[in-house]
Amino acid sequence: MMKSETTPNAIYITATTYINLIPGATYDLEVLEKQPTEQPSRFIGKMNYKYHHDNFASFIFRIFPRITMLEIHNLQKEINRFIP
Repeated sequence: MMKSETTPNAIYITATTYINLIPGATYDLEVLEKQPTEQPSRFIGKMNYKYHHDNFASFIFRIFPRITMLEIHNLQKEINRFIP
């Protein structure tokens, strides 16, 4: 996982997919995929992490069925640094 230079609240899941955090928004977590061209990133999913963080693992499993629980745990550690 690495942080994006252009989006300070981005947490990368793979080389092309990342979580974008929007603190204070109704849906404060979005999963996006970078496009190879200059088109905007493709939207994959969103959730209200602040109030439904218990459902984060199942949310990510639906999008990335081969992800491990350790990877999800590490993602949550990164997310929790941004979400109060």
